[in-house]
Amino acid sequence: MNGLTAKFHETTINLLADYARQYIEDNWQQVWERHSPELEKIYERGGDSAYGFFCLKLFQPLGEEFADAGFASRPVLPGTFPQSEEHWGPWEDRERRFWSVISLANGRELGALVTRVYHDHTRLRLPRPPQVYAVGETDPHLISQAIRIAIPVREGSTAGGGGNDE
Repeated sequence: MNGLTAKFHETTINLLADYARQYIEDNWQQVWERHSPELEKIYERGGDSAYGFFCLKLFQPLGEEFADAGFASRPVLPGTFPQSEEHWGPWEDRERRFWSVISLANGRELGALVTRVYHDHTRLRLPRPPQVYAVGETDPHLISQAIRIAIPVREGSTAGGGGNDE
């Protein structure tokens, strides 16, 4: 990949991460409140699956916006449970990291968006809103490794590693 293409990919995936962060900031609480009765029922039956339902409701419109703008995500935003990692935080403020590879309409992969979902295992509660950051990796194995160790220096930059927050 030449320098211009690499810079385009990095700039674009960071732009999409910025857009996703603003979208989440503007919408997460309203989505939580709107679906609160359903979330409570799901939590009573299946615990963590309530948080998955919330993510589906929060990210579906964002995924549609990305698609309308010519981007594809694999898997669907924010990612899937089998490909996610949960190793961080106490039970009351647990963090699960999901990821989706973002591609252009022509199939060229730009990088991945990693979503950090903070949730409570002791009761139905989000201790803080989900956070999104970008990584340059597109290979599922490398993404899985990167999200275990990557701590974004700031939420607006592509993470590349740097420490372990376990």
